[in-house]
Amino acid sequence: MKIPELRQGDVRLCYWGYAEGRDRVPPHAHDFWQAEFTLSGRCLMHTDQGDFTLQDHDLIILAPGVRHSLVYLDPYLCYTCKFHAELPDLPRVVHRPGSPFTRGVIQAAKVILETTFPARFFGVPEGAIILPQDRYQILMEHFLSGVLAAFRQERYGSSPLLERFYQEQEQRGRPFFSVAEAAEACGYSRNHFSLLIRRGTGMCAKDFLNRLRLESARQYLRYSDRSIVSIAALLGFSSQFHFSDFFKRMTGVSPLRYRKGKSGKNG
Repeated sequence: MKIPELRQGDVRLCYWGYAEGRDRVPPHAHDFWQAEFTLSGRCLMHTDQGDFTLQDHDLIILAPGVRHSLVYLDPYLCYTCKFHAELPDLPRVVHRPGSPFTRGVIQAAKVILETTFPARFFGVPEGAIILPQDRYQILMEHFLSGVLAAFRQERYGSSPLLERFYQEQEQRGRPFFSVAEAAEACGYSRNHFSLLIRRGTGMCAKDFLNRLRLESARQYLRYSDRSIVSIAALLGFSSQFHFSDFFKRMTGVSPLRYRKGKSGKNG
């Protein structure tokens, strides 16, 4: 399933803060999204979607309208971002316990905040409101878009078969598999593999693999200096002629013309 894309401007930061919680916060709700990146301490968050214990390197995102209250079990420190966005397909509460992924997210947020946000706002207990004329928050908005995209990818997800196939591609360093090779790599018979691919993508296995092969070809033609002969060999074609014939049949233009900036019927 194709995931609706977040575009520039879809996430609009309206508040951020380096917050330290010590007291209880009574039940309330917001008309904006709220993301908390836990730095230290523990906090019990009661929501109308369930209860969550937040601790080191946890991440939680609340949708507008989610009622929640807070009980601080220890002195609790976090980064808080409040923002507007259209995300009807995201769960109303997204909670991720501390992990290498959340640690990386929080470290990246720390770097962005400390290098692009005005120093005068750090340590301000009430946080900072983003004003219409402000521009320092743009990088953070793009970062939040990326984090949200990762969670939305989880929600839509690929099938276990596709995830396994992509892992095999990466581990073997091969941008191309035949149907028989792909089926064997994933531990299925050719017929079963083909059936699962059709269920997962709506395409027959050969068409699915050809699409991946075509996209790989486009990337190499557009962004690398490899010769067309080299790209043909890398993608498993027996000759430049067979590669050119495949590419023109799929796009309507030759690889050389595509490289020079001409678009084909699928480009």
